[in-house]
Parts: sequence; C-alpha cells; structure tokens
Amino acid sequence: DAAIATAFALAVTHPSAGNIGGGGFMVIRLADGTATTIDYREKAPLAATATMYLNPDGTRAEAATDSGWRAPGVPGTVAGLAMAHAKHGKLAWRDLVLPAAELAANGFILSDALAEELNIVIERIFAPFPSSVATYAKADGTPWKGGDTLVLPQLARALRAIAEQGASAFYEGWIADSIAAQMRANRGLITKADLARYAAVERAPLRGTFNGYEIIGMGPPSSGG
Repeated sequence: DAAIATAFALAVTHPSAGNIGGGGFMVIRLADGTATTIDYREKAPLAATATMYLNPDGTRAEAATDSGWRAPGVPGTVAGLAMAHAKHGKLAWRDLVLPAAELAANGFILSDALAEELNIVIERIFAPFPSSVATYAKADGTPWKGGDTLVLPQLARALRAIAEQGASAFYEGWIADSIAAQMRANRGLITKADLARYAAVERAPLRGTFNGYEIIGMGPPSSGG
C-alpha cells in the first residue's frame, strides 16, 4: 500500500522518477520470505515496426526515441500498481490514489533541483509541444525557481478518475479516449486497442548471493536490473 501511494505521489512531484504515462518494475518480498516481481514496463503498440526509429541510411534516429508522438510505448504504470494492489494491498485503492490527486490539484512547492530540471525540459524538449508547455511552464513565462508552487489540474483530474474507477479509467475510459485522439491527430501509434490490451505480468524473481547476502532482483526485461 505504501509503495503504491508513493508511486502515484511521485507521478506528481517527481515525474522523472515515476509517472502514469510510463512504466516500471516492482520487486516484492513478503514477510514469510517469499518473493515475486511485477513487470509493468511499456510495450510497443501494435503498429510499431522494426525500422520506425531508423534513418533512411539505417542509422538510429536518436531524436525520434527521445520525444514526440512516436517515442512512447503503451503505458504500464497504472496496470502494474493495480496488479500489486489486487494481489497484496489491504487499504482501499481510492485512499492510495486520492492523496496524489490532491497534491496535483492543490500544488506542491518545487525544490531548486526540480525547478531547474523543469526549465531545461520546457526549453529543450517541450518547446514543440504546446500542450506540454501549457501544462508545465510558468503562466507568466518566467523560469521556475525553488519555492514556487506547481499546480497540475489536468493530472489531478486523471488521478481522481483512476482513484474512483480503478485502472479501467486509464485503459478504457476517457483518459484512453484522450490519449488515442491525440495520437491520431499527431500521427502517433498508440490506439485504444493498444491501451485496452495492456496487461502487467507477474514474473519469478532472479535470486543469488553476494558477500553473504541474498539478492532478490528483477529479471529481464529489467533494463539492467
């Protein structure tokens, strides 16, 4: 429960460490010593091709993988956290997600580091995307600084829907409709069918020892464990 609530809070306050538009992995060790993992990494949309990130000369098109409408995979975060809750959570799902929605709605104070990071991202990555700039840039156009308050009303609305309706709000409801519509309008690849078919996967963990300690880790495709 604490891990799920923290993950949703990080989606608001520290987006580079976690967000509902991405994915991830969870390693769970229970009190009796048994362990499992949940893989909720992003997946390629059905329309993806083997050459979609290549230049005509066969070299990798780095910019196409970093940003833009074809860069993201089908998001897994909400599905993975929902699976973890269904299998191991005890508190009500709503009570775990609503605090994050309130953080987004009421705003939170930026640290110096996050203010600096936001300014860089807005200038270098978000600039071609008006909706991203409108969401994360300061209303008066001046740079963010530590101590400023960031309010994210659209994210709050999405998190409230997830809190009240569960993961289906993201993968089948109005959030899915919005993602699919924007993808269509901007030649992106993710469709409602991609979202509806997404499923997190429970996998056996890797186990080993190091300097006398037992190691329980995430196996492939863990991006390095």
